[in-house]
Amino acid sequence: MKVSYNWLKEYVKIDCGIDELAEKMTMAGIEVEAIETAKLIPDGVVVGEILERDQHPNADKLSVCKVFNGKEELQIVCGAPNCDAGKKVPLATIGTVFIDPESGKEFKIKKGKLRGEKSFGMLCSADEIGMDGDHSGLMELDTDLKAGTPLGEIFAGDTVFDVEITPNRPDWLSHWGIARDVSCLFSEAAEMPEFTAPVPTANEATENTVTVEDKELCPRYTARIIRNVKVAESPEWLKERLLSIGLRPINNVVDITNFVLHELGQPLHAFDLDLLAENRIVVRHATEKEKITLLDGAELELHDRHLVIADAEKPMCLAGVMGGLDSGVTDSTVNVLLESASFFSSNIRSTSRELGVSSDSSYRFERGIDWDMVQTASDRATAMILELAGGELVTDFIDIQGQKPCPAPVACRFEKIRKLIGVNIENGEIVDIFSRLGLEVKDVTPEQCVIVPPQYRLDVHREADLAEEVARIHGLDQVPVLPVVGKNAASIADDSYLDYEMLQNDLISLGLYQCLHYSMVNEQSALKDSRFTANDLVKIDNPLSLDLACMRPSLLGEMLDTVERNVSRKNTTMRLFEMGSVFCSNSKLFPEERIEICMVLSGKCRPERFSDELQEVFDFYDMKGMVEALLERRDIVNFTFEKASDDRFAPGQCAALIIDGKIAGHLGLLASKFTKGLRTEFPIFAAQIEAENILEGKTGNLYYESVGQYPSTTRDVAFIADNSLEHQKVIDFIASTRVKNLEKVEIFDIFYNKETLGADKKSMAYALTFRNSERTLTDKEVNGAFEKLRGKMAAQLNIELR
Repeated sequence: MKVSYNWLKEYVKIDCGIDELAEKMTMAGIEVEAIETAKLIPDGVVVGEILERDQHPNADKLSVCKVFNGKEELQIVCGAPNCDAGKKVPLATIGTVFIDPESGKEFKIKKGKLRGEKSFGMLCSADEIGMDGDHSGLMELDTDLKAGTPLGEIFAGDTVFDVEITPNRPDWLSHWGIARDVSCLFSEAAEMPEFTAPVPTANEATENTVTVEDKELCPRYTARIIRNVKVAESPEWLKERLLSIGLRPINNVVDITNFVLHELGQPLHAFDLDLLAENRIVVRHATEKEKITLLDGAELELHDRHLVIADAEKPMCLAGVMGGLDSGVTDSTVNVLLESASFFSSNIRSTSRELGVSSDSSYRFERGIDWDMVQTASDRATAMILELAGGELVTDFIDIQGQKPCPAPVACRFEKIRKLIGVNIENGEIVDIFSRLGLEVKDVTPEQCVIVPPQYRLDVHREADLAEEVARIHGLDQVPVLPVVGKNAASIADDSYLDYEMLQNDLISLGLYQCLHYSMVNEQSALKDSRFTANDLVKIDNPLSLDLACMRPSLLGEMLDTVERNVSRKNTTMRLFEMGSVFCSNSKLFPEERIEICMVLSGKCRPERFSDELQEVFDFYDMKGMVEALLERRDIVNFTFEKASDDRFAPGQCAALIIDGKIAGHLGLLASKFTKGLRTEFPIFAAQIEAENILEGKTGNLYYESVGQYPSTTRDVAFIADNSLEHQKVIDFIASTRVKNLEKVEIFDIFYNKETLGADKKSMAYALTFRNSERTLTDKEVNGAFEKLRGKMAAQLNIELR
């Protein structure tokens, strides 16, 4: 927000320089981000009196003037058409330095010659000295001014502070609000501008003039009717005030509403009364798909959650946000209805965000305004309209009120304030600071007092807020710098979340990228996990929207959305995981809240490599290996994988993870119902695991096994078996035979072919590694053990050896 120094000085006495004021404001919480100077007339520009004007002998469009600067007469060549004798104009004397506002370059006035005639200075237009006005000729000054008077003393420039206002301090969104706090820094009471409350000269009936249909969204609406106004250009002082903060003057009535907005912080709107159907105002909800065209030309389609200011037929304004195109004052306006109102801040905020429309008014209504300022601002604007635009006030003050907010008293313990800010400050000074800030102080005792915040202090709710006020007014630079003292309150091992954090770190160490999703989801996303029905969901009683209507029962739904989002952006290689809370209302399925892990693999295994390695893609065994690696990092020893069937995964490519005899989760290739339509050529594998099963899994010690000093030898066994024979059954059988010196068994081939093997048959091949830790094995020993094993396999596994 821009704050004019000249404007601010009208309300509070400031006895320091610009830089010091900016420093004081910043230290008091009103952060000054930038300081700009406006219309500062350069030193050396004085009032010059033109004594004579003669035609230049060598140029038709130039004149040779004799000008008095208060000390001597100077000859100056001028090309302006109005450099007539007797006029007083700005005179830039020799040595005056001008700065080009666009390039920043300096231009210094020097003695020179123009077409052979000497010139000892320059007569200036308003534009050349940074003033507004007619730039076609010299700026004509009041003839009563004394020649030689520095022009900077007559036209004081301005300094504009660009301040950052925090959202909790809407009372600072006006010059009066800033002045109130600045006055505390200088112990000088701020003075409200003087004006007389307007008195109506007639008493027109107002029974049906204003109707408020929803007093929760519009707790206060006030109006006045002024007839026979004369819409015209604003006086210079008013235009100067608006221009200083970057506003464009429009006409006297509109400029007054903008002036009061930035002076007192209360948004106003002036309606052309004759454009209101039946001369009525109706504050109501918009009808579904009702349309309105705003002042900026944007046409919007509204819904019944939006509040509008309407006449008897149609919406005229989007309440608290922006006026309609045909609602405002124009040059033909004669009768005005002046609105000053208060709206529910949350509704204005949501309307502004949803429709993408914002304004100075919505910026203030979103943060909350002063209930009492509604009438004060209306009084101020009405008085100014009657003074500057004429007219007659023909109605009493129309004031329709709902529930008035009542700030709650806050107990303030003096010792607590001193502890919070770290400063030894007397009780009396604390009370004095509160009083200077406009806070009502009651029930003062040696130990405490009670503070009643005014309507404009919406941010004061608790004792800590009061401590902040004391600290910033007393001076944040007065807060002592003390060493930080830390205490070891408890062991990190006692942190209930530590185990989950370490598990999360283990997942990250596997090369997975962590995802974070909202715990509140829509029902469609929640039911993507086929384990749950609508009755199993934990639903929210009053959701912000249908997209946040229930708590997620698993991580699968939102993870699938993330996969789809990545694929749509052509990122088809993914290594993702999430670990988070999930919720279920059916205690027969799961506890009400638990921690789940969801992992996703898809795409190329080694996208950073080249040649054949670049073509390798993730498969089922990569996901299984990722889960195994996680369990190994956790030192979990009692786990297995079993073939499983689950609607979440494709048939034949799903496994259940068993830890300590309990199902801990499932993994496999995602079912086609989840991946159909995704523009990726890669299969997508996922795993869903209960974190509690991993954290509670039985752990064991890992022992070092020495590297064999004697050579190993291998034998291959291949056989034809039924498709139903599982790899794990073969491994378990070989282990049960306890073949002497057998060190390792690995499968290296599975082959299917109906023509050569027959229907429902497959060929399996294993490599068997033999080694003795004390000597080198002979072929006879190995072959004997190997043939014995082959015989047992053929007899007991119902296979055909090859």
